[in-house]
Amino acid sequence: MKHWRILFLALTAGLSLSGTTSRAGWELPAIISSGMVLQRDAAVPLWGWDEPGTIVTVSFRDQKCTAQAGADGQWRLRIPAGPAGGPFLLRIEGSRTVTVTEVLVGEVWIAGGQSNMWWHEGSCRNAAGDKDVTFPDIRIWDANTSTNQAGWPAEMPQRTVPAHWVSVTPATVASLPGVPFYFAREIHQKLKIPVGIVHLAVPGQRIETFLSPAFIRAHLPLARDSQAQLKQPAPSCFFNGMVAPVAPYAARGFLWWQGESNADRHLQYRVLFPGLIEDWRRCWERPDAPFLFVELANFLKPQSQPVEDDPWPALRDAQTFALQLDHVQEVSAIDLLGPDESPFNIHPLNKQVIGHRLALAARATVYGERRLVWSGPRVQSAQFDGAQVRVSFTHIGGGLIAKDGQPLQGFAVAGVDRQFAWAEARLFHDTVILTSTNVPQPVAARYDWANNPTGTLANREGLPAFPFRTDHWNLTEK
Repeated sequence: MKHWRILFLALTAGLSLSGTTSRAGWELPAIISSGMVLQRDAAVPLWGWDEPGTIVTVSFRDQKCTAQAGADGQWRLRIPAGPAGGPFLLRIEGSRTVTVTEVLVGEVWIAGGQSNMWWHEGSCRNAAGDKDVTFPDIRIWDANTSTNQAGWPAEMPQRTVPAHWVSVTPATVASLPGVPFYFAREIHQKLKIPVGIVHLAVPGQRIETFLSPAFIRAHLPLARDSQAQLKQPAPSCFFNGMVAPVAPYAARGFLWWQGESNADRHLQYRVLFPGLIEDWRRCWERPDAPFLFVELANFLKPQSQPVEDDPWPALRDAQTFALQLDHVQEVSAIDLLGPDESPFNIHPLNKQVIGHRLALAARATVYGERRLVWSGPRVQSAQFDGAQVRVSFTHIGGGLIAKDGQPLQGFAVAGVDRQFAWAEARLFHDTVILTSTNVPQPVAARYDWANNPTGTLANREGLPAFPFRTDHWNLTEK
């Protein structure tokens, strides 16, 4: 994976985001506007356009920085944001003078993906509705919820996108993206500082649409033709229309929930998803920025076979390849679909759980709460000894349990014939011992390998174990 990263950086080095038609005159991108949240303790990039050669001066708090508009009219500078606080005024002086008001300084996160990240808070379980949810220090720059569900696709990178900063009030909360709001609320309540969310999710989109033109040219040169034949949105179209107008707006890190639309091509996703992480980090000029993502939730008919060779488990397996990159964390959604919901609901309603789990991950891995149990059990090793398999885990927290007092289930084993059978599972000193009368000498084990699995393994903190497999056998693409 490290060699892949070096190759990617080499191929994309020097490839510009710029592809817009040059035009002179004063302009600011929509994200640099009243109500914005700047990343604390960072030299934050600010940019815009003016007449070529114009000297632009930006004043913020007790700092003042200048830049000159280039031949294409663009100017760019970095100015220290300072510690968390606000509201402040930010003054930009060029051929025009603009005062940006109600500027806060705190923590900023970029939230991307498809419909589960986009889903309105008002459509979530236990939605806040018109309750007392006034959070003036939580601001969301929402490029794609109430404004335009279909997103803002473009053939070339754009300067700006129709959006503005919104604070959380009883009147606005229902139309805001649910998962980012729940995440921001917990971070705000824990850190006691402002939180900003830049929301870039678009329902139903493949990951290719969020990758930069530089990445597509380097790695998927034929993708545009194949997507056109399938009458699907073009690669990079939402990068051009929504990501390019935002990068490199300073942020602490990224939140991501996507993959449903790529479930039919899990082998490709093994490359594209780590590629997107590196691509976005490059565009934001943050090579080590935290990247927190959500696994695919349980979906479709409940599991009935020991192993089900279906798209969802294969895509979850592909998602885990991104964990080889530094500062990348995954949160589970394997138990998200409620028993009162249709198994065919691709949008589980309990988005608060995912917002909370993402916040737990950020608190533990970004904000220093090192002892916080934030992840469910993840397979560490499997020892095969005759008729039994002993499976060890990381992230066991207070210990391994079977959820809700149920029997321990969801495990399967296979012999050299690669035919899986249900395994009897028992806990032993925070490991799981597997046996099966149908597989006298197992060589492989899997857990929760289905679209909608039935496993019950968790830690005492209630966080479910991640699906896993110990084999490296080829998976079918459907």
